[in-house]
Amino acid sequence: MGDREDPGLASADDHRLRIRPATREDIPSVVHVSNLAVTDEEVLGFGTPRSEQTFTDVGRLSDAWRDPNLVRGEEVIVAELGGRVVACVTLEDRGEELELVNIDVAREHQGHGLGSQLVGFVEERARKGGKRAVTLGTSRNAAGVPWKSLGWWQSLGYRVTHEEENAWTRAIGAGAREIRMRKDLG
Repeated sequence: MGDREDPGLASADDHRLRIRPATREDIPSVVHVSNLAVTDEEVLGFGTPRSEQTFTDVGRLSDAWRDPNLVRGEEVIVAELGGRVVACVTLEDRGEELELVNIDVAREHQGHGLGSQLVGFVEERARKGGKRAVTLGTSRNAAGVPWKSLGWWQSLGYRVTHEEENAWTRAIGAGAREIRMRKDLG
């Protein structure tokens, strides 16, 4: 997979977005982005506590890293602006589908289209790889409130296929559900 430079997104200092496979040297930057993407309060009731997440601690991520860029069988991709990692995404090959496991964009870069461009990169990669769809999961807390990204995913063309309880949601807490989503690639 080659790098992608996208002239459509420029930062204040006019650097272009570059999307590439992560390297072991990126671990501190990936952790930094993961820690800047959301607050502890935001994820309460929606996901694994941040203190237990692999991507929020350099030691845990280093221990889990398998060269060239795999963590728990998931491929790690980063996006850079001006040579600085500002977002990351993890992907898992699931046969005919590519699972977008997680996406983090540093808070200062949210709302500027960077996440949408990163998702577009994932979708194009899936198409080129002969995948039929990109799938993902987001969460709904015990009170029935969906995670804040649900509407964003829907605006990108992802549709809810079903909701389920699984090991991940049980670890979040009683009543949490995973909202499974899919975008078929034409």
